Amino acid sequence: MRRISTTVFGAGLMLAVALLFSGQEAVLTGPLNLEKILAAVPGWAKAVRAYQPDNEAVNAISRLGKSVRIRAFVGTWDAGETGLVAAFIKTMELAGNSAIIVDWIGVSRDLKQPAEPLKAYGVSQVPTFIIWADGEEKGRISGAPQATMEADLAAFLVGLPVSGADLNYFRRTPHSQLPIDCTPCHRPGRP
Repeated sequence: MRRISTTVFGAGLMLAVALLFSGQEAVLTGPLNLEKILAAVPGWAKAVRAYQPDNEAVNAISRLGKSVRIRAFVGTWDAGETGLVAAFIKTMELAGNSAIIVDWIGVSRDLKQPAEPLKAYGVSQVPTFIIWADGEEKGRISGAPQATMEADLAAFLVGLPVSGADLNYFRRTPHSQLPIDCTPCHRPGRP
C-alpha cells in the first residue's frame, strides 16, 4: 500500500510541476493581437509597465504623418525577448500614432511556423520588427537594435539620428530616403 501511495504522490507531483512550468511558457503562433500576447505572457506586461523610453524618440514617432505598417515577429516562449518587445510596446503606446499599424505574428520555438510569413519576409530570428511605408521595407530591427528600440524606430520612421549609434551602420545601409543631413558622414573622400 505504501508503494502505491508513493507512486501516486510521485506521479501527482510530476503532473503539478509539468502544469506549473507549462503555464509559464506560452507558445503562440500565427497572427496575434497584443491583448492575447500580454494575457499569455504576463512577464512581458510587467516589463512594459516598467520600461521608460526616450521622450525625444517617442515624440518624433507620435508626430509621424504617413501610414506605416510594422510586422512584429515574436517568440512568446523566449524570455530573452522580454526587454525588446516591452520597449517596442511601450514606445508604440506612448507615441499613440494611429497611422502606425502593428501586425503581431507569433513564431514557434523551432522558427518554422508560421512557415509562409517567415519565408516571405526572410525572418530567421526573433524578435524581428519590419517597418514598411510607401509600399516598401524601410528597415528592420532583428534580434537587437543598434541603439535603443525607440531610437532605431525613430531613425527608420522619421529620420531622427540615433544618438550614440554606430554611424558606420548608416554608411553601409541605404538611407537616401530619410530626411536627414548626411554631410557630416559623407564628406568628400569618404565612402
